[in-house]
Amino acid sequence: MAPMRLLALDPTRSIAQVHHTSWTIADGIPANIWAIEQTPDGYLWLGSVDGLFRFDGVRVERIATDKLPSPSIHALAATASGGLWIGYERPVGAISFMRNGVVTNYPIKLKNSTSVHGFAMGPDGTVWASTPDAILRFDGKRWVPIKGDFGYFFSEGNGGVRSFGVAPDGTVWIKNRGGIYFLKPGQAQFERAMAYPGGPEGFTKTPDGRLWTTDARSGHLYPMPDLMHPALPDRAVRNRGRVVPRNIEGNILLDRDGTLWCTSLRDGGLMRVRTVANAMVLDKSTDTRGPLVAGTGLSSNMVHTLFEDREGNIWVGTSLGLDRFRPANIVTEPTVPAGYRARFVASTPQGLFAYTGWSGTDSRANDGTQALYRVEPHHAPQLYIANVGRLRTLFTSLHDRSIWLVTQDGVQQLLGRALAPPLALPYGVEGNSVYSAAYDTAGTLWISSFVHGVFRRTADGWKQFPLRSSAGATGVLIADPDGSMWIRYSGGGLFRVHGTRTQDLSGNRLGIGDVTFVLPTGHGVIFGGENGIGRLKDGRFQALHAAQIAALSGVTGIADTADGSSWIFAQAGIVRVNTRSLDEALARSDPKALHYEVLDSRDGLPGAPYGAVGGSSVATDATGRVWFATGNGLAWIDPRNLHHNPLAPNVLVTSVLADGQQYSSRPKLDLPAGTSNVQLDYTALSLSIPDRVRFRYRLEGVDADWVDAGNRRQAFYTRLGPGEYRFQVMAANSDGVWNRQGAGMTFVIAPTFVQSRLFMMLCILCLALLVQLAHSMRLAHLSARMRSQLEGRMSERERIARELHDTLLQGFQGVMLHFQAAAFSIAPDHPAHPLLDKAMRRGDAALAEGRNRVRDLRSFEDMKDLGATLRTLGAASPLSENVNFVVRESGAMRALNPITTDEVVKICAEAIYNAFRHSGAETIAASISYEKDALRIRIDDDGRGIAPEILAAGGREGHFGLIGMRERASRIKAALNFTTGAPRGTSVELLVPALEAYADIAKEGWNIRAIFRRIFKR
Repeated sequence: MAPMRLLALDPTRSIAQVHHTSWTIADGIPANIWAIEQTPDGYLWLGSVDGLFRFDGVRVERIATDKLPSPSIHALAATASGGLWIGYERPVGAISFMRNGVVTNYPIKLKNSTSVHGFAMGPDGTVWASTPDAILRFDGKRWVPIKGDFGYFFSEGNGGVRSFGVAPDGTVWIKNRGGIYFLKPGQAQFERAMAYPGGPEGFTKTPDGRLWTTDARSGHLYPMPDLMHPALPDRAVRNRGRVVPRNIEGNILLDRDGTLWCTSLRDGGLMRVRTVANAMVLDKSTDTRGPLVAGTGLSSNMVHTLFEDREGNIWVGTSLGLDRFRPANIVTEPTVPAGYRARFVASTPQGLFAYTGWSGTDSRANDGTQALYRVEPHHAPQLYIANVGRLRTLFTSLHDRSIWLVTQDGVQQLLGRALAPPLALPYGVEGNSVYSAAYDTAGTLWISSFVHGVFRRTADGWKQFPLRSSAGATGVLIADPDGSMWIRYSGGGLFRVHGTRTQDLSGNRLGIGDVTFVLPTGHGVIFGGENGIGRLKDGRFQALHAAQIAALSGVTGIADTADGSSWIFAQAGIVRVNTRSLDEALARSDPKALHYEVLDSRDGLPGAPYGAVGGSSVATDATGRVWFATGNGLAWIDPRNLHHNPLAPNVLVTSVLADGQQYSSRPKLDLPAGTSNVQLDYTALSLSIPDRVRFRYRLEGVDADWVDAGNRRQAFYTRLGPGEYRFQVMAANSDGVWNRQGAGMTFVIAPTFVQSRLFMMLCILCLALLVQLAHSMRLAHLSARMRSQLEGRMSERERIARELHDTLLQGFQGVMLHFQAAAFSIAPDHPAHPLLDKAMRRGDAALAEGRNRVRDLRSFEDMKDLGATLRTLGAASPLSENVNFVVRESGAMRALNPITTDEVVKICAEAIYNAFRHSGAETIAASISYEKDALRIRIDDDGRGIAPEILAAGGREGHFGLIGMRERASRIKAALNFTTGAPRGTSVELLVPALEAYADIAKEGWNIRAIFRRIFKR
């Protein structure tokens, strides 16, 4: 696409051809706007009799502050730092300065009126203010009046300060009806510029800083001279030619394109003077239109102030509202009377023709107001044939390039500004029944008539063309440069006639609804439809549907331009697409491949398509302009002269609404504890087409990616928890220029007590205590069950011991007594005596062994001291005299579970026995450690160690000592580990869990107090 121009309001276009928007008090805009200013952040500030207002193009808000001395504001001035000077109409004796919402009032002390009518900023940053009778300078602390002999505003008809400004050289100029006065830098008093006439006109400053004014009496616009370099000239420097209306009175504005905007307090309204060249200095007038008044769209005839913003928009403050004039890429053609409907446009060798007229339902539809306009290169449309009557279509013969019309009289050739007599028609066909006509490349004329159908004229005369069509339907004829003739019907009927072959393409799978136009082109035949756009290329239908691209609903025309664009007119507006993109999207039937933008009423489009069934709503003229037939006249676009806004919008977060409480935006905001619902309001300061600004935002920690908000200026979040959140927003202007840095703010939601870390820690602690309590209760339960089992086992062992003692041992003792009596009765030399004596000795030994076993069953009390028991085991070894055996104990000794103790002693006895017997050690050490969670016993020797293969096999073949030790350890849920460092000795470690080892745990049982004591003791 061709590059777009960066100018503001095209000076070659009249005020009726720029986009005008008006706001009134019904839109929230205040009445009597006396001052308009724009601060560096992009906001538009309005000073009115009702207070100070801020406007972002969409929302207007009144700045409520009780620190302003008066609501009647007459003057505003923005500083580079973002501050705003405020002057008041009523004599309040002060000037205010506001920055970041903080207001400072500076008093002014004058004998006469102290109302402030204007501000001006000097090149060195000095702020100047004017009252009706004085000029004041701000010295940084107070306002200082400057002396001047220019009379008084109210007492002298020509005196006072009517307007003033500061030139780039620092000279201050004032103007009244009596003359012009100046104050050079460093001077203490104003002087009169004798060669310069005064007047009611104001000053205006151009973007280069130059100060201009007008002399309406002589019709001149001129810049003020540079007094700090050349001497003051004897006469004014003026432009040649009369360029200024004589009725100027009040404000003037020379915009960045050299166009003069001016007002008349006497006549009312707004005037605009254009120039031919886009020059800063006006040298020739090309058009001076009358004033634009309220009846033509201005909010009020009484204009108070004019302002140009940084995007080139012109703002007008009136007694009843606010008006904006901005560039319009779509130009409404003013030569066509307002209210006319453009029915179709057609490009021909003789130029572009447009047919317009009132609606058929209008009372003026039949009063001769249908007209044919012709557009010649570089000219506005000219009325070509007035009162042409009903005109269904206009077409060019592909055979000889002649131009033909289908009128109410039939088919007529256009000859200059006249119509040739109608051609003879088939028998029975009247002229007013002809619906469509076309010449093919062979020179054959085709017509389509209501009821009668399609005919073509050959050398033998008119012949009806046989065609199966819907009953009562009338076809539209379109000649194809390849020699074909296309015939389309409402309802989807579509035929292609080429020579003697007729191709029925009805129900062609395009899926675009009723076909609205057929346009043969070099890259296929284009079809417009109610539900999209399609193409027939290389025998294959391709389509893009409105269901996928909403902008392609109700397509009525298309035209290509040299800049590589295709312009599609649809119900949504004018769709501008890249021609290559359209070709690719159609070829792939891929809507994502289509790059487009929609131009609508916000771009100046006066209405929706309104074309005749047989015509086109889009056509190009010889200069490359694209014309559109709308329901409210003609409009055109110049693809070589499109406005583009290069300024990325400034983005601001304006406020935060948290659980119904409003907060002003700041870099970091602390919100109350428990806040869960947050609404963030933001804006972007692009004042040209603010409702087309697009936004994206995200909340870090909540949004995984940027949220496309469209033109919505609010973000909503619910169910937020406590924490710190970072909100970011970016925006793009109406031309897609993004401010990717955007704006951001941080807000912190404080936690409630139940959301605090302390509460979470308490919950964790309680949970841990509950887990520990459950664990302890489980241990207590297991201990109680084990104690019960232990008591049962102990009772059983005691019962067995009693039974053995009272029955078996006693009976065995009685038998021994009988044996002894028998022995005594046998002579000593009897052969049986030695045998009986030997049997008695064996019986005594067995009896002693039985007593020992019974003693062992009841010997738990003797093993309370595990250390002493192990020492006894070591001392009882037959090799104890040759081996150093020691027992070491650590930790507070605790009572042991008797059953466990029995198994522990047997395991230790086996380990000690093996160490004494097999290790050949010099030292054997037994270590007992009473730990909180377990009983740990280690038996170490410095002997030869156990061979690894013996450990792996579980002991020597035929020996079951190690196997027995492991079985006993398993029964008491203990861990038994053997470590050998052959040839450096062996370590046997037995680890018995506290629950199995210690008797005090088992005895506590289900006592809750004991459980809590155990928890906190641990």
